[in-house]
Amino acid sequence: MKLVTFAAGRGSRVGAIVDDRVVDLSTAGVADSMLDLIRAGRSGLAKAKRVIREAGGKGKRLADIRLLAPIEHPGKVLCSGINYKSHADENPNAKMPTYPHFFAKISTAIAAPEDEIKLPPLTRQMDYEVEFCAVIGKSLSAPSEAEVMPAIFGYTLLNDVSARDVQFADNQITTGKNFDRFAPIGPCIVTADELTAPDKVRLKTRLNGEVMQDGSTADWVFSLPRLLRYLASVMTLLPGDIVSTGTPAGVGYFKKPQVFMKPGDIVEIEAEGIGVLRNRIV
Repeated sequence: MKLVTFAAGRGSRVGAIVDDRVVDLSTAGVADSMLDLIRAGRSGLAKAKRVIREAGGKGKRLADIRLLAPIEHPGKVLCSGINYKSHADENPNAKMPTYPHFFAKISTAIAAPEDEIKLPPLTRQMDYEVEFCAVIGKSLSAPSEAEVMPAIFGYTLLNDVSARDVQFADNQITTGKNFDRFAPIGPCIVTADELTAPDKVRLKTRLNGEVMQDGSTADWVFSLPRLLRYLASVMTLLPGDIVSTGTPAGVGYFKKPQVFMKPGDIVEIEAEGIGVLRNRIV
């Protein structure tokens, strides 16, 4: 299933994309929020599938609804750094990591599909990064690698927007990556039973229609079980937490000449099986 959170009046609802329609799961009593659906586990997904069958292709036109971030208030958003061989190769200062490296995106950085992202006055080096993410479905604490994959609810995309001049000034990773709306997420969550080969997903970034990044999760340094096992050995991962897996080569900072986003630009990140996450820079 492709699951979304969409605006409804002053609130939001959970839906499932079926072709060009969205079946309203909240009105049907499945779950009030994506977090509720994730926490409901298999029983929640079974209810959702039943509602979709009964809808028979009926629902709101996808083009007529406003998508929100699939999880509006995730407990944790943790991003893996230097986890693609190609990205390590393009960075002259990068060292191939011995252990996975992570940093956090905070709640005020979360943005939705089609949200406008403001160029902050503190940076002139606003960069993009397409990131494939796992959405945690069950609590993980010091798991074995065999326990990791069954605990994944599904997968989504995150644009790890970064202010490079801030990030690289005295290694200010947290501040350089957490300006408001620097973490667009979406457009949907694809459940793990539908996206069965997360280590073979093609990823792209387009800036004003021009391809900037074109890679595959097959290029990971650390596999998804290894990444999540390491992270869950440090901190407990909870249902609804989002963990990204790094970005492939092609970020603007390492292009020659460098390419940075500016007001008026349209940035799109895309993953096979998930779709396109699009935002405008203002």
